[in-house]
Amino acid sequence: MSLTFHDYLSFQCSIQSTCNGTVASDQQPMQLLELRLGNSTHLISRSSRQILQQTPTTPMGDALFPFVLRDLQHPPFLSNCYVLQFLSSFSIPIAACDIIYEEISSFALQLAAGNVDLNFHIVVEVDVIEMIWVDLDPFLVEEYSPAEMNGAPASAIERLQRQEFDGLREEEEEGDCSVCCEALKGEEEVSRIPCGHVYHKCCILKWLQMSNSCPLCRTKLEQ
Repeated sequence: MSLTFHDYLSFQCSIQSTCNGTVASDQQPMQLLELRLGNSTHLISRSSRQILQQTPTTPMGDALFPFVLRDLQHPPFLSNCYVLQFLSSFSIPIAACDIIYEEISSFALQLAAGNVDLNFHIVVEVDVIEMIWVDLDPFLVEEYSPAEMNGAPASAIERLQRQEFDGLREEEEEGDCSVCCEALKGEEEVSRIPCGHVYHKCCILKWLQMSNSCPLCRTKLEQ
């Protein structure tokens, strides 16, 4: 399953399971849901909509819940509460949480095929993808060296996070951020990197996780 929210956030969800048969009528079935949550970043060309670069998925958290099939048929829907509370704790939009829960519920019901006492262990992997849209030609990206496309050193990124902005120059006041192509508004949200180019701080920090160079002039942040 794949879904997109607000053109900057996407979710990819994969579901797998193991079944261990049916329990006796006087026993409680072992019905478990394991949620594994990770995140990654995709750099995408606005013109071609190609993924230019992506980071490996980084684990964010995991949890194991009871997922009782009978809860899907009768209140209080405790399985719903467990899943939504876990997902929403990572600031995932409630609409996305609801869709993910519905996908899991549908999968569990199809797996059981009417047998609500089936033993099962469902594993759900959710990858939260941050999408950064840029106006770079995909052929230009091929010219970047591997060192440039492996991200800036952590020390350089930390230094940029602490750095205070020195103010927009006259020629920059009507300019846009070259990463997101939106206006540079609010100096507390803006950063100047060593080559002198200015970007929204959140945009350039995400960019530098994947590239060690300026999006405009390709000057390396750190040698």
